[in-house]
Amino acid sequence: MSITDARTLDSITYEVIRHRLWSINDEGSTTIVHASGSPVVHATDYNFAIYARNGDLAVSGVFYMLPIYTMQLFVKEVISRFGDDIRAGDVFITNDPFVAGIHQSDVQFVSPFFHEGEVRAWTGCMAHVMDLGGMNPGSWCPTATEVYQEGIRVPINRIVDAGKVNRALWDTILANSRMPSMVANDFSAFLSSHRVAQARLEETCRQYGGDAVLDTIERTIALTEDGMRYALGRLPDGDFQTAGYIDHDGHANNLYRVDCTLRKRGQELVFDFAGSSPSIVGTGNASRSATYGAVGCAILGVFGSALQWNAGLMRPVSLEIPPNTCVSAEEPAPISAGSVSGSWVALSLAAGCLAKLLAFSSEYADFAFGPPDGSWVLSQFGGLNQYGEPFATMIMDSLGWGGPAFRHRDGVSAGGSLIILGGGSNDVELHENHQPLLYLWRREVKDSGGAGAHRGGNGIEFALAVHDSDTVTATCIAQGVVIPTGVGLFGGYPGGTSRYELVSGADWQADMAAGAVHEQMRDLQGAHRIPSAKETVPMTRGDVINNVTQNGGGFGDPLERDAALVAANVHEGSSDAAVARDVYGVVVTGDGGYDAAATEARRDELRRARLADLRNRRDHYEVRDLEILHRWGDVLNVCRDGEEIVVQAAGSGAVLGPLGSNWRETAPYRVPAAAELGPQLVLDERLEFRQYIDPLTGRSLWLDFQHLEAPLTVDFRLTELE
Repeated sequence: MSITDARTLDSITYEVIRHRLWSINDEGSTTIVHASGSPVVHATDYNFAIYARNGDLAVSGVFYMLPIYTMQLFVKEVISRFGDDIRAGDVFITNDPFVAGIHQSDVQFVSPFFHEGEVRAWTGCMAHVMDLGGMNPGSWCPTATEVYQEGIRVPINRIVDAGKVNRALWDTILANSRMPSMVANDFSAFLSSHRVAQARLEETCRQYGGDAVLDTIERTIALTEDGMRYALGRLPDGDFQTAGYIDHDGHANNLYRVDCTLRKRGQELVFDFAGSSPSIVGTGNASRSATYGAVGCAILGVFGSALQWNAGLMRPVSLEIPPNTCVSAEEPAPISAGSVSGSWVALSLAAGCLAKLLAFSSEYADFAFGPPDGSWVLSQFGGLNQYGEPFATMIMDSLGWGGPAFRHRDGVSAGGSLIILGGGSNDVELHENHQPLLYLWRREVKDSGGAGAHRGGNGIEFALAVHDSDTVTATCIAQGVVIPTGVGLFGGYPGGTSRYELVSGADWQADMAAGAVHEQMRDLQGAHRIPSAKETVPMTRGDVINNVTQNGGGFGDPLERDAALVAANVHEGSSDAAVARDVYGVVVTGDGGYDAAATEARRDELRRARLADLRNRRDHYEVRDLEILHRWGDVLNVCRDGEEIVVQAAGSGAVLGPLGSNWRETAPYRVPAAAELGPQLVLDERLEFRQYIDPLTGRSLWLDFQHLEAPLTVDFRLTELE
């Protein structure tokens, strides 16, 4: 819809109503938090939104972002299925990931808003509820082989029928939960949020008129669509590819490829996931609707920094996904980890593709960032608490991972989440009061963000110890334990990978009683092991599990980072002097500064070392003054050399070779070990890091991983050059 199609509304009234809608949406969100007693809701794993009468997103909350566009699909499906049989006071429910959801634990309620007998809008809310059955407490099921083992699925239906609660459906859902009172409280909070928001919408319609509210919603969406299409029209046409992997399926450390190619033509974007692995007989799948929500989250994160958050962002966007892949799983594939595995990889790859596109534009280059959300280090605990009562809780502290770096700034440390923009963590005391868990620490991890001229943000680790209970189960589901999803951009290094660490039969209670404080897992006595990325771990009193987040990548060559910033990072304690010397090439002094001459010599030494082990290198590289057709970031020039299109290293002017179908085929590269790139990195033996290097200067141009049996990623293929 174009802005010219919206009914006329004066600009002042339009702005007043538009901001009123944001205020109403905030009040709906706040109502959920105040009415729910769930620690997951309190840690912001929920959202609230207002939708247009046709189901298009009109106003979004700032919390769990994956469901925002998924819930749009839900509203549209309700309209399609129920047609004229939609009445005032109806509230519809679903959690079915194969229809319009993400996984069963994310329950959605949507309700039509009527004014003067006509549907004027919809309100929608959702939250992760603590337990809906399944083989594991909390409904996260690493060893599931089919969806029927993971908890109840609720098809689209009325949970409230014309104002009257559908008690049969309500009771059926609660009967399938280990925590029925908490689920009931969440559902009551949902209904309260709808009542509050719709009361405020009614006040607004009475004050300004129902048509004025309709016009405001339609105009806002249309303006966003126009802004989105304008931005796309200023970017080059082409194909931009990124590939990633889901590691471990709950049974074995199998790898599942997710392949994303962004096709940009004119004012349209198509995200094509052809080439992705078939659905997983285990945990990690995402449904088609979850992947749609993931791409929507990436679009919102990039373009939503300049445009309103609504359906207009996604109107120029479509997805092409083959049936029944690991990012379009179909019944009966297990789906409980879709919200933290397959869909997260899809989100990160979509963001990576967008970054490769935006890097061709000087106007939009600052919008580019690397994969933002490598993984949720999921820690779900259940069993009997210290009072002998059944409990289940999901620890939300993993939101403290580090965010990706940008061209103009470092990533955010301990809070870099795109997936939950307004996210937070619970107070330590809240968990310790209700669960048999004690925090030994929750803190930032040095040098866990990816190195770069601008570095990725550092993430956190948090250790939980079991006390006063012999019956606790930890469900561990992480992504990126052996593969860093959070790769860097334009020579930046990947962020640290995630992991779990377990000590069974530890002695922390006796030591604590004696006044000793443990600060490292290695200081604990007991049996040490590293659990798999996806595993159910039985625990008893004294056991300790440490959770380490995956983090965002760097931007630009680490050897080009301001040496004073590196020294300051060491001085403040967020980086180590050895990393400063070996990764950034900065020799830090004891007074918080650095030795300039020693730093210059060390950086020269590291560049020479890069040049010494290059592969795919020619004997001679010419430096030519050529016609530059396109600049890709500040690392590559795409140039015309007579009748040929060639690639040139931007820093030195060295002509790397013909562009061909893939610049990587002609560029020299090296294969660094994970330890060389950062102390928190792990890479599976089936892959290798590849660092593409300027053959004259030793500058890092690009670094990511390559599966040894997979084709090279094609970062870009510009239409005008074909």
